[in-house]
Amino acid sequence: MKDKSFLDLPKLLLIVYIVLFVVCAINPVDRKVWFFENITVLIVVVPLVLTYKKFRFSNTAYILMFVWIVMHTIGGHYVFKNVPFDFVNNLFGWERNNYDRVAHFSVGFYAFAIAELLDRKKLVNSKIVLFLFPIFAIFTVASVYEIIEWIAAGNLSPKEALYYVSAQGDIWDAQKDMLCDGLGAILATCFYFLQKRLF
Repeated sequence: MKDKSFLDLPKLLLIVYIVLFVVCAINPVDRKVWFFENITVLIVVVPLVLTYKKFRFSNTAYILMFVWIVMHTIGGHYVFKNVPFDFVNNLFGWERNNYDRVAHFSVGFYAFAIAELLDRKKLVNSKIVLFLFPIFAIFTVASVYEIIEWIAAGNLSPKEALYYVSAQGDIWDAQKDMLCDGLGAILATCFYFLQKRLF
């Protein structure tokens, strides 16, 4: 007998995402930036929907992936530096709006899904490779994304480019974003190993 809760959660998350997408499409701060930001989300969501019947991740993996989807969709609406995040910024004493850094950290959560895919499909035989590959994959994707982001910013007006890149005057923004992606990946991979008792 199939576990209906396992089947229902991803569909519920998809419905929540569609509602959020529609709400965030209404009067975004900058329509062109919103468009570019949401292409990134759709590049993730569409393959997950299309492959759902062939390979279903665990509920944990879907929830972890959903965190970034929500954060990025909201970030696209407000442009990341303008997202209302004062409570968290004040809690940690941050002068800069670090919503984008937290969103980058959540990118790393995809390492959990990568590890799960590799493990369940038996694509690797070594625990070391199973641990390191998802982390390296996230670092690679993060690096490529930062390059694409800067190229895309070159096709926007100066104001739109500032919104899109969201560096907030930090010359090391791209490197810090990649670090946050990687730290999230390390945490997520450790979580996978702890959950599966692979350590």
